[in-house]
Amino acid sequence: MTSPSGPGARIVAAVRAGTAPRPARLAAARGALPLDPGELVLLQALLARDDDREIAESAERSLAELAPETALALAGDQGTAPEVLAFLAAGAGRWPAASATLAGRRDLAPECYRALAATGDGEPLDMLALNQEALAGDPGLGALLAANPALPGQARARLLDFLDELAKEAEAAAPPEVPEAPFDGAPPPARDPFLASLGIDAEVEALLPQLDLDLGMLADRSELLGEPEDGDDVSLITRLGKMNVGQKLRAALFGSREERSILVRDTNRLVACSVVKNPKFTVTEADQAAKSRNISTDVLRLIARHRDFGKAYAIQKNLVVNPRCPADIALNLVAVLNDHDLKLMIRNRNLGEAVRRQAKKVHEVREDRKRVRVTPGRH
Repeated sequence: MTSPSGPGARIVAAVRAGTAPRPARLAAARGALPLDPGELVLLQALLARDDDREIAESAERSLAELAPETALALAGDQGTAPEVLAFLAAGAGRWPAASATLAGRRDLAPECYRALAATGDGEPLDMLALNQEALAGDPGLGALLAANPALPGQARARLLDFLDELAKEAEAAAPPEVPEAPFDGAPPPARDPFLASLGIDAEVEALLPQLDLDLGMLADRSELLGEPEDGDDVSLITRLGKMNVGQKLRAALFGSREERSILVRDTNRLVACSVVKNPKFTVTEADQAAKSRNISTDVLRLIARHRDFGKAYAIQKNLVVNPRCPADIALNLVAVLNDHDLKLMIRNRNLGEAVRRQAKKVHEVREDRKRVRVTPGRH
């Protein structure tokens, strides 16, 4: 390639910046500029995406006419631009010799190796099966390559042996699995026997002094919450809305199902999270909360980590598809979903891009493993 400060480099920079005049872009697209082949192909690869249809089509025609010897020279040149290498890899079937050269390189982007792994030509596939650096750098590449029926038999056997070695090394290097701590470290039961009998843990017990409650007088719900005065026909929502934080905490921790269904959506984080610790909070209520899009992310996190609710498959799925669910929780839960639900999520454009991408990745890994297990030819 020419000097970084030469005319070709300046035109490339102008095209990248979108400041190159149309005549220069059109001349480059048609191959009419006296430039180094690497720079000319780079320009055409960039211009094939130009907004000007005439320029884009001219660039595509020029690239389609690229001579095999030029493609081979570019594939072996360490100075060839990444965009040109990606273009050559994407068209692997058109230049077999160049493809084989690319497959032996150690410095390509992962997507280039994956494009080469999909070719139907045996020589590039054979070279790629020998490229241990590329295989070790991309865990999915080996499975993709093994699934290609055009891979020669000896290369397949060699590849599968290497993949087995990689798997053993990864297993040996992996730290021992430590069971995840139960919800909030599973606090011990309340020290007060009466509270413990209600299923209250020590963490909730520590909140009670803030509520001005006499623990010795807690006999039933009416003493905890009080009852509406005679003739008070205000709605439940209105009554809860008039409560201060302390009163709401009482209702959250000891209230009825109707009260819980409202307070779990309270704007006060402590109140909303306390609902999940109500001994009567059920799996059904947790499932409804996991679906809700107007609920605190802290509540969703508590439900996901709960020793009972967090293990329910329906709740796990609802958390994944809920845009309010914290990203780390949703992305981790994708791995527990079944294949049918993963496929639905991949196609569901209402989901966040990160969740869809993770679902696709998990599904591809599972499919790759299945293909490797059933691939014939290993001895």
